[in-house]
Amino acid sequence: MILNLVDELLLLALDDEKGTFISDSFSFAYGISGAVMLELILENKIEVCNQKVCAKDKTTTGEEILDDYLKLIILSKKERSIKDWVQLFGEKAESIINDTIEKLIENGILTKRKEKFLWVFSVNNYPAQNSELENILRDRLHDIIMNDKKPELKELMLLSLIESCDLSSEVFGKEKSKAYKGKIKEIVEATELTKLINEAIAEVSDALVALSVVMMSAMTTTTIINN
Repeated sequence: MILNLVDELLLLALDDEKGTFISDSFSFAYGISGAVMLELILENKIEVCNQKVCAKDKTTTGEEILDDYLKLIILSKKERSIKDWVQLFGEKAESIINDTIEKLIENGILTKRKEKFLWVFSVNNYPAQNSELENILRDRLHDIIMNDKKPELKELMLLSLIESCDLSSEVFGKEKSKAYKGKIKEIVEATELTKLINEAIAEVSDALVALSVVMMSAMTTTTIINN
């Protein structure tokens, strides 16, 4: 099985043993929607034209999850920016996450485990069943950061998503995450890419940060009012 960006980000955000998500819900909701956008760009299905997202190739990707969101862009009567699409997809994040989990379960990478919460409520956790692909992915990312291995475009996109979702501690360890956070940005900016790809990565990253800040501010305001 070949993992796409959505698969990779989800696996990195899950604790392998507990099967629970490490990233906070707001950051990850928009992060997973950003992964959909970047994967569609990576597969040459969409591009940014005059700061608006437009379909470049309307044929299917072969991935049902990606095709559903590509179809939304193709059929949209309104031109939208990357930030607009990331926000719209973020509202459907639960569906993206659940569909991706089911796909990874079907492929023997994750397993589903029901557990009791407060001895009453049942919750679903998704621990790893086969960690081989994730371990290869983690080794590759470590090589880029620690050993200056030249990254591929997909790896640059994933590193940008890791930073935006605040997953550096999980991927690189708490002690090194602060130092590597700056290095990730340097690597993404220093790698020679086409102008449009570079701008797309930057726009998705900026959109994730902006939307997460807005959501966190709204939650804080609601909490203050309710108290």
